[in-house]
Amino acid sequence: MLSHPALCAPPVWSAAAEGLTDIKSGDWSDEVAPFWGAVIQTALTSAGVLGLLRAGWGTIKGALVMPLMAQGFRMGLIKFNIITARKPQ
Repeated sequence: MLSHPALCAPPVWSAAAEGLTDIKSGDWSDEVAPFWGAVIQTALTSAGVLGLLRAGWGTIKGALVMPLMAQGFRMGLIKFNIITARKPQ
């Protein structure tokens, strides 16, 4: 079971929105940057560890890769884009 959507290039997601109108996309990497430290810090608290244990193995696996994801982000290997669109009327 995947806990995150598939990683792919932004044009792939834009193509998936075909048939919608007013399609816009943008790089939100700078807006997402504070997320990494906050998530890792939260996971290291007693409440965070307890929450991970309650959530199960899938969530624990996701938490274990967070440092690698953060490293990839710092190295410019991971970017975060947002895509919005409207359903035709």
